[in-house]
Amino acid sequence: MPRKSLTDNIRKVCGCATWKTCAHPWYLDFQREKVRYRDNLDLLIGRHAVDFTEAKDEARRAIVAKLEGRDPKGLVPADDPTIKHLLGEYLRERPRKDPYQAKVIVKTAVGGRVFGDLRLSTVTTDTIRQFQRVRPIVAGNRDLNLLRAAFNWAIAGGVAKSSPFRVENVPVVRLQREHARSRRLQPGEAERLLQAAGGLRDIIVTAIETGMRKGEILSLQWSQVRFLPRAELFLPGSKTKTARARRVPVSTVLQRILERRRNDPAGEPLPPEAYVFGDEVGRRRLTTERAWRDTLKRAKITGLHFHDLRREAGSRWMDAGIPLATIQRWLGHANISQTSTYLGASLGADEIDMQRYEERIGRVAPLTQNDVSGGLNGSQPTRTDSEVSEKPEQNLTIH
Repeated sequence: MPRKSLTDNIRKVCGCATWKTCAHPWYLDFQREKVRYRDNLDLLIGRHAVDFTEAKDEARRAIVAKLEGRDPKGLVPADDPTIKHLLGEYLRERPRKDPYQAKVIVKTAVGGRVFGDLRLSTVTTDTIRQFQRVRPIVAGNRDLNLLRAAFNWAIAGGVAKSSPFRVENVPVVRLQREHARSRRLQPGEAERLLQAAGGLRDIIVTAIETGMRKGEILSLQWSQVRFLPRAELFLPGSKTKTARARRVPVSTVLQRILERRRNDPAGEPLPPEAYVFGDEVGRRRLTTERAWRDTLKRAKITGLHFHDLRREAGSRWMDAGIPLATIQRWLGHANISQTSTYLGASLGADEIDMQRYEERIGRVAPLTQNDVSGGLNGSQPTRTDSEVSEKPEQNLTIH
């Protein structure tokens, strides 16, 4: 171990009178065999030590790593890293698509302390259960899966001796039961939603027409839009949740929207790198959270998530007789069982299916067009093509 200096091998260069508590970066202050180390500690370890005590610990770790020719960011069995440090190292080696998940985990308050500041040796099963209680069910389950994987990785690397998720070989922390959502648009909600949508209208229509996730819609660029030889959207694996590329067919309703958004205010086509649902010059729209909440408030709709529009799209396709395997491909689900449990058929479809079954086996007379009703959740009559308006928002209620 390095010999301690008067300031425990740590200093700052800001000149603040209260340098031990100011927010400026920490620096090493160490000399060995006429070689002086005054590196920026924040850059060496990849984060800012929260206080003088932690800075001293991290400085000694960094010095030992430098003397041994190692990267100070790396973890070794002699370390007792924080949760934040552990997740940073784990995700550096095994990155995930969601860049915000770890940030939320480390900022969560557990027992009056920031969870990310806890040392691995202090994290117990009870600590994990406290964390579980303060997180939402679905997000909390995802967070626990990440934490469990990180602890297993730390055990394999010798950084942690045990996992708070297990006692010997017995799992002691179980994920909470998730209740699958079945929310769909109710009669009249589609019309009210679009009337109140304002600048969010095209994005809502696209979600219902394509079943795309919100992130996939907001990240859609003109280079992904193809009109020939057939109208379709190409989603590369880098922009999908499953990391698998897929193609989404373009309906006539969506095609009119794309044609209307194709040009900039000067009438020139937007470049391939421009975002389809960005601003008028193709700059990306980062979020729709506030606009969505305001839209629901104006439309007087409760309990509807933007992601429910994806379920609405798939359920409408199923109601219209699209094969389940095709819906799976359009939605980008990993397996068909996920698709079948994800969707909800319209109310009223069961008796029609039974009627058609009995028709096929000769029990009853064939259904006429006037016998069949469709619409949202089976409550609206099916309109003929001549009755369909050219306006995209009116077409949304058609199956």
